[in-house]
Amino acid sequence: MVRSGLLVVLAILFVDVAGEGLLYPITPSFLQALSGGSVQEAARLYGWSLALYAALTLFFAPVWGMLSDRYGRKPLLLLSMAGAAVGNLLTALAPGLELYFLGRAVAAVTSANLVVVNAYLVDISPPERRARNFGLLGAVFGVGFVIGPALGGLVGDWGLRVPFWIVAGSSAFTFTLALALLPESLKAENRKRTLCWLEANPFGALAALARYPLLRPLGWTILLSGLAMNMLVAVWIPYGAYRYGFGPTENGLILAAFGLMAALGQGLVVPWLVPRLGERRAVVLGLGVSALSLVLYGLASTPWVLFGALAISALGAVDEPALQAFISRNVRSDEQGTVQGALATIGNLMGVVGPVAGTYLFSRFTGPQAVAELPGAPFLAGAFCVALGLGIAYRTLRRFAPQPSR
Repeated sequence: MVRSGLLVVLAILFVDVAGEGLLYPITPSFLQALSGGSVQEAARLYGWSLALYAALTLFFAPVWGMLSDRYGRKPLLLLSMAGAAVGNLLTALAPGLELYFLGRAVAAVTSANLVVVNAYLVDISPPERRARNFGLLGAVFGVGFVIGPALGGLVGDWGLRVPFWIVAGSSAFTFTLALALLPESLKAENRKRTLCWLEANPFGALAALARYPLLRPLGWTILLSGLAMNMLVAVWIPYGAYRYGFGPTENGLILAAFGLMAALGQGLVVPWLVPRLGERRAVVLGLGVSALSLVLYGLASTPWVLFGALAISALGAVDEPALQAFISRNVRSDEQGTVQGALATIGNLMGVVGPVAGTYLFSRFTGPQAVAELPGAPFLAGAFCVALGLGIAYRTLRRFAPQPSR
């Protein structure tokens, strides 16, 4: 049971992550075709599409977690895959923007299955194997984000609707696989007897940050860094198409390169560098390199400069894990989950704000109606945000010595 369940949930996660990555390279072009507008208008629509998806995921993630505690993991995972299949099918058939956004909303409402996947892994994993299994989950996540955009760029040349059909079919396949092979992990006697809807609140955990003087300023660092990253993700495809003339194939490959650099940074740089520098210095170094990378993205005159900045960005991957480690050692052991939930909520909120802000800046600084011709404005604004977060983190880390969890 344990082995089959683990393999099936990893397959579900891979299809989910790779499927979303498959859509990234073609969505701006698809929105431009549906709206009949300019590149700038398509960029704004793309930003709103990402914000809608992030907002619905933010609000429905705790609902899915609570329902899985009451009714079991398998029914919620099946519903998630069915929703993904239906949502992408609607989008593939969309004659206009209305059905497109309806399809994305259906997929988003049912997309918060990572919460249920995490709960499933906890159910089937003894404590001594839990870290290993979550490591497998992280590896599958990284591989899916590399393969998805690369494949999306290639199949996008066959037609802008083809990736949506592929994602819908893949979700239907994993639904069938889970229906046949996925055992339920939560025994009936361990389930909740009643539902408390007040618990399904993504903001409840934020109150925990106020109890720790250390977390209040570092929360702002995480917020500013998350805002910059979400602006980057939102304008990456429109920026490449506008500045370098990239099509779906090139966009998919450069997104895959971006995911690969992030995976290398997390998998190779972090384990080697953080123990040598220490958490505080690693945070400062990572944020500094991230700010520099964003400046280089915004000023890159050729694709080769962009690829060089991508290589540098791998070193910037050390800031997030080092900051998480520092925070975890200054939080009571009985509040670790609450604090991590609060920090995740900050990140999810920036997933709503960042795409809208980034694509708005891109549309204002490109095209005939531009305030000034500066396509890299969202990256430069992101660099300012990260630099501000670096200043806050540097001052805070000098004031607070890490304490062991109690």
